[in-house]
Amino acid sequence: MSIAVTLNGADNVGKTTNAQWLLSALPDAIFAGTVDRWDRRWAKVSRGDFSRWWFVDSTTAEHVDLMFSSHAARREGGGPLTLEDRGWPMLVATCAATAAVKDGTPIVDALADVEAMASRYASEARREVHVLLRHTDQPAGEASYALARDRVPPTDRYVEYQRRLAEAIDLQVDRGDYQAVIVRGDRPLLDVQRQIREAVAQLGVPVTLLPPDRVERLWVLAGMSESGKSTVGELLRTEHAVTRLKIGYLLRLAADRFGVAEPYRAWDEATEAQMLSEEVLRFAELNPGSHRISVESAHRFEATAHLRRIWGDRCEVVYLDAPYEVRSRRASESVESLRDRDALKRSRGADGIASIADTVIDNGGSLAALKRAVAEVVCRSSVSSGPPQPDTVVPASLQPVLADCTAHLVDPETALVAVTGSLAYDGWLPGWSDIDLLVVRDTLPLDWLRDRRVPETGPAGEKIALSSFTTDEVRAGLLPPRLLYALRQVARDGRGLLYRRSGLVLTVPDRSVDERAARGDLPLVVMVLRRLAAEPTLDVRAVYKHIVLVMKIILRADGIDLDATDDVRRAFATGHPTAAVDLPTVTDIGGKGWHLDDTVALRVRAAAASILAYHDTLGHRSTTYSTSPTRKDSSPQ
Repeated sequence: MSIAVTLNGADNVGKTTNAQWLLSALPDAIFAGTVDRWDRRWAKVSRGDFSRWWFVDSTTAEHVDLMFSSHAARREGGGPLTLEDRGWPMLVATCAATAAVKDGTPIVDALADVEAMASRYASEARREVHVLLRHTDQPAGEASYALARDRVPPTDRYVEYQRRLAEAIDLQVDRGDYQAVIVRGDRPLLDVQRQIREAVAQLGVPVTLLPPDRVERLWVLAGMSESGKSTVGELLRTEHAVTRLKIGYLLRLAADRFGVAEPYRAWDEATEAQMLSEEVLRFAELNPGSHRISVESAHRFEATAHLRRIWGDRCEVVYLDAPYEVRSRRASESVESLRDRDALKRSRGADGIASIADTVIDNGGSLAALKRAVAEVVCRSSVSSGPPQPDTVVPASLQPVLADCTAHLVDPETALVAVTGSLAYDGWLPGWSDIDLLVVRDTLPLDWLRDRRVPETGPAGEKIALSSFTTDEVRAGLLPPRLLYALRQVARDGRGLLYRRSGLVLTVPDRSVDERAARGDLPLVVMVLRRLAAEPTLDVRAVYKHIVLVMKIILRADGIDLDATDDVRRAFATGHPTAAVDLPTVTDIGGKGWHLDDTVALRVRAAAASILAYHDTLGHRSTTYSTSPTRKDSSPQ
């Protein structure tokens, strides 16, 4: 028995778009389209005022006859596997909603009347699988979504039609007229298409499923010739661990998969975007580390716009803009050649992509400026959250000084004030711990910093250190790893927060970014630890804190994020037993008189030697290579 798969739903829910994409996953299927392709009378009635014929001039019987005789013709023209846009139950719902508007018939009665009229066109000659796409599972919301996504302002009659159609669909769902029901909501097209394929497969229809989705972020790089797309792609790859792919290469893979010789001619731009998306998914599946991907170079407007619809908020279109004079200086080709390439790209809508881009980067300046702009793009897309209200528990002895510091630092340009380090994680010890303050402000002129100096010490002589950064630096992730981590914690749960500006959206890198930054900082930390540990008079606190910092960085490379010092000690001892680092506990070392205790100093110096020796063994190969030159046998012949 032949099979027909039909996609159904209210207007603007994505039936046609999803049907065209689904067709590529149904081997040897025929796409029969909509019923108006199967009867010449549709051309006649739509020649004038089609809406008037639909709602006024035609009777319900005439409407049903045209609709279902066309459906019968489409059924006869199908094959062993046919894909249809709107199947039997959807055509019933459409006619019933029209009758309810035209004749004032209650929707329940209209459904019964239409089904009775359409029964003479029914056939048992094939199996039909009806998939319903819904905007929402509530009729009122269904109609609202359909109308909101319409590009043309609706008439009162059309508004009423959408309401009745939503009611008819809801009644059909309740009585089981559809074999699968998928609620779209605001989900991206990729998620909806995946669910459609899975539903069709579960109903026994042979369909190619989409590859698993392991992509966290997709950057689409666009711009005119010599605007810097390749440079940005390489910066994303080398400085931000983003996998760099070429659109042309991926489409060539897709074309070979489907036996298409010239994809840009054979496929429309929506299909290009769909095929490109599938290849991105396949690549990420085969390369598990490639969860953040950039593709270049986008130069077709509709394909780029559709790519955004496919991926939703995970996709960011970045347009590189530069004056023609700058681009011509960068080009290795002739002026005429550059102009010809520009003209070709304009004909494809490449310059218009700027109007739909999430980010437009002015690349008419220095490479340093471009690198900063790229860092801001990556950082902004990693984590974006509004931090909770301040709820940090501050020791009573420090509350007055921190309140004074906060009041001193806050003005209209101040975005955030926080404590970091042990104060943020309830590990602060009097006489041992410092008071580390962080301020983020829109600008940081030197006169402001001079005027807003905080005290150098706390009430019991604790050292107070202030770190200051601009909001632009935070957006670009241009902070030391320790503070990147602290800001990520602030964004997650408000840890350490003393003040935040109303409406502030805090954007910081995700864990993988600041973990790589921390590993990059490890050589500097080790260098300072060696210098401190080699001093004849040991600065016990400084050496101790650097030992713990080395442990933290190594543990974070293991995927373990810890803050409390004793937790770090225990985890390091468990995960790296061969290091044999005997570091005193915070309680042991943080008591009064620690700076006069020679035993403590000896243990800390020994721990420094152990952690440095262990660090020197990390990454060593087991094979020993000889450094002496290879000598030929010089024995006499």
